[in-house]
Amino acid sequence: MATEPGTGTPGANQNGPIASPAYSPGEVVTAAGPASINAPAPKIDLSVGSQFVTTAYNLVAYRQLRPQLILDQFATVRATKLSTRGSAVRFSFVDDLAEATTPLLENIDVDSASMSAKGLVVPMQEFGNAVTTTALLRGTSMIPIDPLVAERVGYNAGESVDTIAGTALQAGSITYDTGVTENVQVVTDPDGLSSSGLREAVLNLQENNARPTNGSYWTLIASPRQIMALRGEVLTGPSNQGGWRDVTMWSEGTAGNNIFYGQVGVYEGVNIISDNHLPDPNKAILMGAEAFAKVFSNAPGFGAQPNVVVSPVVDKLRRFASVGWMHLVGYSIFRADAMCYIDTTPDSD
Repeated sequence: MATEPGTGTPGANQNGPIASPAYSPGEVVTAAGPASINAPAPKIDLSVGSQFVTTAYNLVAYRQLRPQLILDQFATVRATKLSTRGSAVRFSFVDDLAEATTPLLENIDVDSASMSAKGLVVPMQEFGNAVTTTALLRGTSMIPIDPLVAERVGYNAGESVDTIAGTALQAGSITYDTGVTENVQVVTDPDGLSSSGLREAVLNLQENNARPTNGSYWTLIASPRQIMALRGEVLTGPSNQGGWRDVTMWSEGTAGNNIFYGQVGVYEGVNIISDNHLPDPNKAILMGAEAFAKVFSNAPGFGAQPNVVVSPVVDKLRRFASVGWMHLVGYSIFRADAMCYIDTTPDSD
């Protein structure tokens, strides 16, 4: 069937090109726009589209990718029996008597032995953060602001305290109230975390008479890059002494083992834990029992974990609302002899 020519009369709003056979030029088209996705003719009208066509919003405020916050749990020494409230907590140590290996003389009394003591003072400090929103923001925002602020403030508390704990864990030394400073031993492993580095660090703790953290295994907190180096160990040397990869492969078969799943678990008597939030990712921390301590106030309104604080609204028009967190806490190495660092800082040359 033949196409009939148009019947409209060309006018000011009909600006399309005329083709043969002659049809009515195109009418003005009301379009969504923008102009870049339309042909130049027929004429386009974008005024309506600019008012009503807009970007759609997914009403979810996505958060950043976050590291796991795990360090507080390793502060196994807590001040459980405080004499009174105070700005710091003093832990007391009484040394053992020297060994008595000389036979006694029958007719002379034994000499009295002296006992030495020292104290470790762990101060508490206040930490906190807060966010204040206005009534205009809360009344005009397309998403509820208060739940968003509360969630971000809560995570900020955990992340901040984890950093405080990590800084104390990697402090390197402790000083007793006698003025004596004890340093944490360091094993240098510049090529990355290795089986030999683990064995040397464990040996240091054993020679210091430290006890494993849970009765059987030592605990190592290491960065993902350090653990990757350990998992990359292969069969080397004339004695064919393998690293983690070879031990795992031959002891567990070729499928369904730690290599397949990318797990480390327990190796060389060490429970290896990955942490991507260490202040210094090149300093792995091997711990025995009573290596790390935490102090906090037991007064009303305080405790072992940060407190969320919802501030009273006190301005004249009740427009400003604040929510935050506050924590009175202190962390410290407790026994330097129960801790050893494995330093994997690459060589500069």
